Amino acid sequence: MKNIFKNTGYRLFTKQQPGSVKIAFSYIPNPDGSVRWFWNSNSKKPLFLKFYNAATLKAKLFSWLVEFLFVLRLQKLTFKKETVYYIAGEKPIFDIESDWAIFTGTVGPNNKCLLFSEECFYKIASTEQAKQLVHNEFQSLKISKNNAKYITPSSKMVNEYVLQLSDISAGGERVNELTLIHAKTILDIAKKKTQSTKVANWRYFQDLKTDFESLNDERVPKNLLRKLKLVLSGINENEKVDLSFSHGDFTSWNCYIKDHTLAIYDWELASFERPKAFDFFHFIIQNGILIQKKSWKNIFKEIKEKNAIAFQYDDKELEKYLKFYLLTNTLSYLKIYAEQEKWHVQIHWLLQTWTEALNIFLTENNTERELLIMDIFDQLYHTPYATLKFHNEAPENLKLNSDIDIIISSRNAKKLIVFLSANSLVQNVTTLKKSFMYSVRIITKHHEILNLDLISQLKWKYLKIMNTNEVLENKIKNRFGVHQVSEKDTARFIHLFYHLNESEIPDLYKNFVSEHVDSKKTNDKKTIIKVLKTKDYNKGFRFIKNVYHYLKDSFSEKGFIMTFSGVDGAGKSTVISEVSELIEKRYRRPVKVLRHRPSLLPILSVWTKGKEKAHQDAVNSLPRQGNNKSSVSSLFRFGYYYTDYILGQFIIYLKYVLRGKIVLYDRYYFDFIADAKRSNIQLPKLVTEGAYHFLIKPKFNFFLYAAPEKILSRKKELSYKSICDLTTEYSQLFSKLEKKDQNVKYLSIENNDLDTTLDTIMNTIIAAK
Repeated sequence: MKNIFKNTGYRLFTKQQPGSVKIAFSYIPNPDGSVRWFWNSNSKKPLFLKFYNAATLKAKLFSWLVEFLFVLRLQKLTFKKETVYYIAGEKPIFDIESDWAIFTGTVGPNNKCLLFSEECFYKIASTEQAKQLVHNEFQSLKISKNNAKYITPSSKMVNEYVLQLSDISAGGERVNELTLIHAKTILDIAKKKTQSTKVANWRYFQDLKTDFESLNDERVPKNLLRKLKLVLSGINENEKVDLSFSHGDFTSWNCYIKDHTLAIYDWELASFERPKAFDFFHFIIQNGILIQKKSWKNIFKEIKEKNAIAFQYDDKELEKYLKFYLLTNTLSYLKIYAEQEKWHVQIHWLLQTWTEALNIFLTENNTERELLIMDIFDQLYHTPYATLKFHNEAPENLKLNSDIDIIISSRNAKKLIVFLSANSLVQNVTTLKKSFMYSVRIITKHHEILNLDLISQLKWKYLKIMNTNEVLENKIKNRFGVHQVSEKDTARFIHLFYHLNESEIPDLYKNFVSEHVDSKKTNDKKTIIKVLKTKDYNKGFRFIKNVYHYLKDSFSEKGFIMTFSGVDGAGKSTVISEVSELIEKRYRRPVKVLRHRPSLLPILSVWTKGKEKAHQDAVNSLPRQGNNKSSVSSLFRFGYYYTDYILGQFIIYLKYVLRGKIVLYDRYYFDFIADAKRSNIQLPKLVTEGAYHFLIKPKFNFFLYAAPEKILSRKKELSYKSICDLTTEYSQLFSKLEKKDQNVKYLSIENNDLDTTLDTIMNTIIAAK
């Protein structure tokens, strides 16, 4: 503050000095407690609102409230106040005893304060770098003189640190949206000078690259740096780029709309060296991040919408110049931030959005899943967390069937889930909340799966096994910036986990555990439980609470039922085996495979032949060989098996579905409708189809079929005609059922290529969940 007044012709003191005059300043602080705006406490007008972007309803309400307080003369009672003493120099640039206000500006090497007094703004440089920017603005204002499209302030250098600017805001309105007026102004500003150059000859860009190579700031998220390097490495140095004159900080808070004309302030960053459309991108992106708090997904959507209205660049050109905007703007500000001792929260917002925006240019070499993993760890970069059993390679190299276990507080876990839900790469986020963790399943736009376990407490059933606060305190950071649970804590967790589950420690971890866990520690489950129960977090009321949460968690996620139908030879067994493995490894859900029905009741022949003989005969006999012609016998057989379905479905639901398992049926009730002969039943289809109405409907039903020739090459159990007839019956049945109930999936799939079939099935599950 003293330096500000020194450059305006005053000296300030906190204590009275000979010849000094007492004065009181009122002020409004930043969230961190530093002064944001201050003014003469005797001021009768809230001139500090000249610096405030009152474009939103919330901002307007604040402005109206402030103005109301000043009208009632309550400002001295409302705002914080500090008494200081001043001595005036020979030629002060403003009257300190009159109405005035000062905005302290953004902290950093380019810091400048803004004074408003006697209908003029004064930009006051606080550093040598800021002084250069003030002089650059003075020269830029000479270049960008008024025309029919926009207005600029008249300017005068008061001294080498202070630039005087006329007030062109009167009668104007700030708008937090890029209008046609803004768009036409951007084009008009660019007309001052345009040029085309090779990237190799673009000095401004090459200087930024050089500065970036020497950047060494641990505060910058590692994956943002890696993404920048990847995008830069993919640029053709012989590529032509259109450059044009730009304002450089063309934002809603630097513009006023006045009678269909734009009044524009803050020309200090104006340059002839920036890529075409720089101001266009800057307005939308800065406004989206800092004012509207939008996700990159919504910002990019707005860019495309505004482009269609204002510029109509084709997609290729739009993405090309968006890329060069992001590179030049990000590289430029990373250099500034590296010189800034303390970072304000807005810097983290900007970095988070920039790193996500760069994904657009990396999809050729990286999958969405890989880029999302990078985004996750950049999002967590300044958050207390630690990964458990995570590899030491680049984070995105995580194996396709692997998940990420993260020790993190519930509060920060919720923030991460919000971030994931808004991420432009994500189609769907499914969250399962348990007492000790959030289980998060993420589906990308291209149906790739990423699973996260966000663990707030390390527990085994009803016992807490380790203190997560201590685990976080001991965390380590690898060279990719990923925080990991320490080796000692990881070994301790593995030791407890496998012994409590009475499982052998995998060979992969045996040596690791023996190196870090005291060999004297017991491996006996009962003794481990006894020791854990002596811990404070497992005693008394906490123990009761843990038991309650364990019981509640056991039923926190329901499973669902899938059925696979088709003639023998259609490939059901192979598909079921593959789907089962994919669900367990990639979808991370336990699977139970059942054949044909719940099997609460045995097959009928068990009652006459005995269990072993009946099952052996069933295995050895060919399908559809029964010769039952009796309606009574058929009705009895159907009633018997239908009873199994009616009663068994509840057992299956309670035993598996309610406890989170995915049940796969190899054949299902549909055989009684489309192929009753297989079960040696001869009944009208109206009976078997009508009875289906009373069953719990499986969530997913897949009918697999193939050309008769292909099926006969696999199995010769059915005739060509039978295959054709049954395929028609199943297809018509599934089509009919699909129309009746849109909430249940009935899908017919031609099973010619296994990978295609599996993709169709998994994508159907993913899209529905």
